[in-house]
Amino acid sequence: MTQLVVRAQVAQLAKQLGVDASELESLERLGAPAIRGILERVSNLLFDEHVPTFARVSRLVPIMPTSLAAKIALKVMPAEVAGRAGGTVGLDHPDKMAGLLSGLTTTYMADAAPFLDPRVIPVLVARLPIEFVVPVANEIMSRRDYATTALFIEHSNEELIRSFERGIDDDEGLLHTAARTFSSDRLNEILRVLPEQRRARIITSSIGSDDEAVLASLSVLSRLERDLADVLVGEFFGALDDAALNRFLTVAITSSAVTELLDLSEFLGTETLQRIGGSEVLAQQSSVDAIAGAATNPRLRRAALAIAEYLPAEQKTALTPLVDAT
Repeated sequence: MTQLVVRAQVAQLAKQLGVDASELESLERLGAPAIRGILERVSNLLFDEHVPTFARVSRLVPIMPTSLAAKIALKVMPAEVAGRAGGTVGLDHPDKMAGLLSGLTTTYMADAAPFLDPRVIPVLVARLPIEFVVPVANEIMSRRDYATTALFIEHSNEELIRSFERGIDDDEGLLHTAARTFSSDRLNEILRVLPEQRRARIITSSIGSDDEAVLASLSVLSRLERDLADVLVGEFFGALDDAALNRFLTVAITSSAVTELLDLSEFLGTETLQRIGGSEVLAQQSSVDAIAGAATNPRLRRAALAIAEYLPAEQKTALTPLVDAT
């Protein structure tokens, strides 16, 4: 799991607990699967604790016209409360809930979406009309709440994914969303649904953007299955000029994502490995030391040595011990 996936899980946990994500940074050392487990347990406890309260709202749904319920919600119910109550209502009355949500405004739904019980998202996504979901996704993405869009896209079927692709122009937003998708298997399934040209656009959208976008590209590229990686990794590095390559390497090293960088090396051709080995960034001994420190198993050591082939002689010293270890 990449650092962005870890941080996405921490951000969701912080939102459930109503605290700033910085207060939970110490949990990052546990890794994404462990944090995901904590998040699910905490989320389930919090929502189950309020079931009796939300059940009273749920009992009104069968006897109230959905259009009237939507108007009342917009008038008197804060979006956060609606989101938290939506789990109980959605699980009890999934078909009515879909009709109710369709009567809400895009802004209100975007406000409420981060507070939905995650257990209800697969139920709702399967029932909500596409013409309603896509504008909401666009609004959430415009707020850079990529952890929430990742939850929705992770549970979307092929038809809805294709609709997102057609209805969302924000390539970089889709990149950030993909980078925060928890399951690597699901990430690859989603990417396979997208047209080839759109996949390439999304992956390369970080070039010239901020460091967080560069890290998102690295997060996605390092989790691709071989057939996708063979194409997309080459396209990404082929689009990098020397300045962009130096920046990519700098972000990987300073963001503690060297392992992800090494994961890509087996998909890189000789020319790209030569460019990396001869880059300004790897001319710095501290960068080479970071690569040596990340090579913690035979596979990663072989990857580090593939890069070492093209390092200046004086920089290879830090990687020499890896030869015997491999």
